This record gives sequence, C-alpha cells and structure tokens, in this order.
Amino acid sequence: METRRTGRLPLGAALLIVAVICALSVLGAYLAQQFFGQRSYGEYTTVSLTGNEGVQVSGNGFIYYNGSTLASVSSDGGAGWTYMVGANASFDASASGVAAWNGQTLTVIERETGNTLYSGSMDAEILSAKAGALYTAALLAPEHDSTVVLLENGGREIDRLTFADQTVLDYGFFSGDSLFWIMTLDTSGTVPTTAISTYRPGRMIVGSITDSQQLMYQVMFQSSQVVCAGTTHLKVYDYTGREDESKRTLIYGWYLAAVEEGVDDPMMAFVPDAQYGTGSDMRDVRMIRSNADQIVRMPFSCIALVAKGDCVYGFSEDGHVMVARVGQQKVDAYLLEVPAAQVYGVTDDRVAVMGSGNTVYLVTLP
Repeated sequence: METRRTGRLPLGAALLIVAVICALSVLGAYLAQQFFGQRSYGEYTTVSLTGNEGVQVSGNGFIYYNGSTLASVSSDGGAGWTYMVGANASFDASASGVAAWNGQTLTVIERETGNTLYSGSMDAEILSAKAGALYTAALLAPEHDSTVVLLENGGREIDRLTFADQTVLDYGFFSGDSLFWIMTLDTSGTVPTTAISTYRPGRMIVGSITDSQQLMYQVMFQSSQVVCAGTTHLKVYDYTGREDESKRTLIYGWYLAAVEEGVDDPMMAFVPDAQYGTGSDMRDVRMIRSNADQIVRMPFSCIALVAKGDCVYGFSEDGHVMVARVGQQKVDAYLLEVPAAQVYGVTDDRVAVMGSGNTVYLVTLP
C-alpha cells in the first residue's frame, strides 16, 4: 500500500508569500493613514520648573522666570544659564538677547551665554523692552504720550523717540537688527489711525507708513519690504513708506492669528474672524508667504497655531498636533498624548514647547 506524502512548499514560493503579506500590511497601514489622516507621533522630554511665572520660546530652547530668577533651557531639556533679576520682574526673550525690567531697572542678557550686556536705571518706569543683536529698546511710562529709548547693548543711549498724543502698540528690530520699527496709535482725531515708522538708530528716520483706509495691527518684513496686516488688506511698502499696490492682498474677514517672528519673509497664518478668540474653534487656516496663498482645513479644532518655516502647526485640546505645509492641501495629524494645557511655541529646531503648571513638555515635531 502506497503512502501519500504531503509535498513541502518550495522555498521560493514561501518567500514570495511572506513578501506579499508584508507588502499588503504596509499598504494597509498607508491607506489607513491616508484615510484617517493621523499617526501616533511625538517623543517628548519632561522638564520640571522651579516655578512658572512665564515661559518664552526663543532660538533652540526657551527662557522661563520663576519669580526671582531667569533660566535658560535647551530644546533637549538641558539646563543652561540662570540669572537673578528679583521679584515682580518682566522679560522679553528673542534669539538675540533677553531684556528684563522691574520698575525703572533694565537688564540686558546675552541669549546663549547669560552674560550681562547692560544693567542700569531709566528715568521713568519701564513698560516693556526688547533686545536685539546690536541695540535694546525700552518703552517708558506713561502709556499715552509715549517715549522709547534706544540703547546700544553696552548701555549708551543713542536715541530718545517721543510720540505726543500717541500710544505705542508694538516695536522691534529688523534687517539684521540694524534698523528699528515702531507702530503707534493716534486717537486725537475723529477716527483712530495707526502709523508705522522705521529708523536707523542714532541717525535718522527712514520712513513712515500711514493708512487711512484701515486699521493696521501687525508688521512683518520681506526682503527689503515692510508688510502690514490690517482689517481689510495685507499691504507691502518699501522702507520709505511707498506702497507697492500690485502686491496688495484682500484679507477682509480674516485675522492674523500666528506669524513667525524675527525672520525675513515669515509664514503668516490667518483664520476667519468668527473663529479667532472663541476658545478652540480655529479650523480654517489661510497660509500666506511670498507668492503662496492657500486655505487648508485642520482635522481638529485648534486652541493654538504656530507658524514656522513653511509650516503652520495646529494644536488641539485633546492632544493632537496638525501640520499644514505650503503647497500641500492635506494636513497631517498626530496624536501626542501630552497632558499640556498651554502651547508656548515651537523652537527653531522644530520642538514644541508645551506646559501644564510647573511641568514643560518638549515634543519633537516632524
């Protein structure tokens, strides 16, 4: 009687079947990703602060104030310098430097090393201050009829700008921090108007921009041009204040919710007026940068938006981060699973700085 033996599957066929199964698994994962638009993402480092009276992202890390001391932390969670500034201080951190003030006392600290660039007293209470690579600006009381003092970072006063019947709304440095801009509000007339002036510190005023057609509220810089966002249009001017009308963009009904600061040609993220300032309802985002102008819809409602490079990051209340990229309509979404109540910003090396109380989460982004 002959016994029938079951034949073995040839090695080549077995390998082929394994390869097909693996390919189908990869394809299935890809299709699921495309269909649902989200992936699990976000390795993070936890940093415990000694106190949290303010966190500001700058460069590849952040600066925080614990009620008496400023401290620097890198994007990988490493501790940097600390600097005692005392109680009830305020501060502003940029990639160039850190300005801290308390009453009439101003202190300027080098961003990377923590070295003192200047420490001294102004002749009036300091309302705010900003440090650049070359100069520091301090806004002095009162809020109306404002005065701005410009100092070299070594402390020598080089300009004192006064604005009668005006209130300073914002100011900063541009063009490699060699030039200075300031936005003021004039309420003395029948209609409130804003004006933007540009200066070469220690020398002269370069130009002035006024707009009687709308209220301007944000200033940005693009190569050798000044970009101003208003309630109706995005307008582009040269440094002398002459508008290039061919670059005027209608933005009526949209509000500038996020812009990357301190860079040339920044990404701008607009949201509909009805979605801004209403909690966590930001979904529709208009991305404008250079010649790019597109609208994307975030998969989840956002409590915060951050513009960085060619991306706009959206953060949802339930722990998702969404990444919208210039030239792409699809928005990627990742579940971070980080219990953070606040989004402080994104570092230059693409690490999200998020926090809850005295705990900061440093989340690596794509």
